[in-house]
Amino acid sequence: MPRTQTAFGVRTLTLLLFLLIPSAAYLWHFGDVPRFGDLHDDSLYFVSAKSLADGGGYRIESLPGEPPQTKYPPLYPLLLSVAWHIDAQFPHNLPIAAWISWLALPAVLLQMAALYPALGISGGRAWLLLFLFAANPYVILFSTQLLSEMLFLALSLAAMLLAERAAKGSAGAAVAAGVVAGLAYLARSAGLALLLAAVIYLWPLRKQRRNAWLFAASMLPFIAGWMIWARLHQTATNDPSLIYYLDYVRYEIYSVSFRDLHLFLWKNLDGFLWGLGGLLIPKIMDSQFLKILAEVVAIAMISGVVRLFRRGHARLYALFSLITAVLLVIWHFPPNERFVLPIFPLALAGLLVEAEHLVGMLRTALRHRDRGQRVVAAGFAVVVAAIFAGSLAIQLFMDATFLPEDTRQHRLRNIDRLAAYGWIRSRVPAEASFLAADDVLLFLYTGHRAMSKPLPPALWYRMDHAGMVSWMTDIPPFAREHGLSYFLFAGVDLRQGVANDDRDSIETAIRSNPDLSPMYQAETATVYRLR
Repeated sequence: MPRTQTAFGVRTLTLLLFLLIPSAAYLWHFGDVPRFGDLHDDSLYFVSAKSLADGGGYRIESLPGEPPQTKYPPLYPLLLSVAWHIDAQFPHNLPIAAWISWLALPAVLLQMAALYPALGISGGRAWLLLFLFAANPYVILFSTQLLSEMLFLALSLAAMLLAERAAKGSAGAAVAAGVVAGLAYLARSAGLALLLAAVIYLWPLRKQRRNAWLFAASMLPFIAGWMIWARLHQTATNDPSLIYYLDYVRYEIYSVSFRDLHLFLWKNLDGFLWGLGGLLIPKIMDSQFLKILAEVVAIAMISGVVRLFRRGHARLYALFSLITAVLLVIWHFPPNERFVLPIFPLALAGLLVEAEHLVGMLRTALRHRDRGQRVVAAGFAVVVAAIFAGSLAIQLFMDATFLPEDTRQHRLRNIDRLAAYGWIRSRVPAEASFLAADDVLLFLYTGHRAMSKPLPPALWYRMDHAGMVSWMTDIPPFAREHGLSYFLFAGVDLRQGVANDDRDSIETAIRSNPDLSPMYQAETATVYRLR
């Protein structure tokens, strides 16, 4: 018997290693992380890690004044600081940091391999879901960038698996689950959802009141410790652009007003469904049809999760996902594939359950006496099969062609930016600070302090195009207010939500602004000095 278990363990490990090949191969080919800085969070994590490694405390070194980092909990930057200790030279340490971050993916897959049998999904069905997760283009992308989602997912799954043991009466598991959940919170503050979900699950649902208290008592010190530290080190400011860097809650209060609440809720709900379904039907083109199809897939996922819940499976994970979804819908940024990633393993299980339910209904219909019923069922089966095959084909296309090629284009686009950074290092006075969309990158490459001018979310939610154009082009007053003497413009930052139609207006207004004096110009990057 021990030999059989060992053989099964070796076989499982071998299959899991095989599933790591797509992401490891991508990272091997693009170890220079050409997309670094695209999402802004990744560069902020890394510069905060630099501060920890330098012994300067937990700060945002790139910002003028180097304020304490009170927005992101410290666990992930602390992990990335290992790369700075190994090699203090940027960007040579980027590959080290990327591989360190990637190590969370094997941990996620190991725990998913334990999770699915607990949900009644085993054998080939479980391996199918593991394959769909590991080969997913967004999983490959997020696991190879400097982002905290994969670490958070690994810790969250571990906490939930331990909490399931606590639900069976293990006090030690309850304490361990609370500690791991606390670490998940220190990886992403969204881990707060674990506290509420676990307490509800252990107490009212599983009648484990004592273990619910033990879980909460073990997790709360992590939450309280970070909140107290952040409060004591909070920078006193009413400037929304600084609050964006320093405080999630205050920026939420600034961004979401009662007047706009309905817009936030409606667009975020739409974004949540699109992001969840988009994990299986990727957004490779601007297509309303694909969007509707992705949202239908998301609804099928949710329906399957409800079925699992009713069967008594995945109740803790379902509660965690529900709370997470509510937080995303009321947040000041539309949810996308990245933000729904923590619930993706459960969503895959839900889709499988819903698909099996649908197949059972189709089999019954195909055996119906009425020929018309059989024809309709056959047609519906063909449509469902086409959707599944098309989704798989798009994902494989993204894995093999679209994602690598798009990353190569990022590498090419970086050439102008790196040339501009080189000019800044050699020609701009050391004490000068910059306004730049990629402010942290500018600091890491040049040593010059910098900040961006984040677009107020309400302008995007209202689709206030005139307001967005005005905000993006009113550069000199903002720069003077923050003591910024130079402006690096590398084109309109569409990541802030600016529409393509407004791009020309913004670029024309900036290039014709008499208060901006061009000092250096390349094809896609211009350095201006404020007159």
